[in-house]
Amino acid sequence: MIDNKQAGAIHLAAVAILFMLLAAAAMTFLYSMRYGRLPMQDVWDRWGKSATAISAELKNAGGWHAEAGPVATVDGGIRRCQIHGKLVYSDNACNASNPSSREVRLQDSKGFEAPKAPPPGAAGEEAVEQELRSKLLEKLAK
Repeated sequence: MIDNKQAGAIHLAAVAILFMLLAAAAMTFLYSMRYGRLPMQDVWDRWGKSATAISAELKNAGGWHAEAGPVATVDGGIRRCQIHGKLVYSDNACNASNPSSREVRLQDSKGFEAPKAPPPGAAGEEAVEQELRSKLLEKLAK
């Protein structure tokens, strides 16, 4: 016969495991906040590199070689078309025989730029505006 004092032991073990998992998650979070990375990411990167090397060896052993096609450039541009109802931008999948295909010109950008400093005369204009505001407020106050 099971004693009633012993009946809660299974629940106590489940709560202990739950709190161990919660503590491990909290420690992982705090570690990642302090160092900005997780130690398991290094392991996954290492495994990913070895998996890439193995797949490359298998491709070489099987005689499969991917041929690099022409690369899209700013001068050449790309084409826009619909393939199976989805809008696609591609330099090789959208050919001229597709009726929805059209040429799209690429534009080279500089990326994010720092904001430009205001011209030196702007500070003098702000003083004049402030003076006009104060005069206007004085007239309204009278």
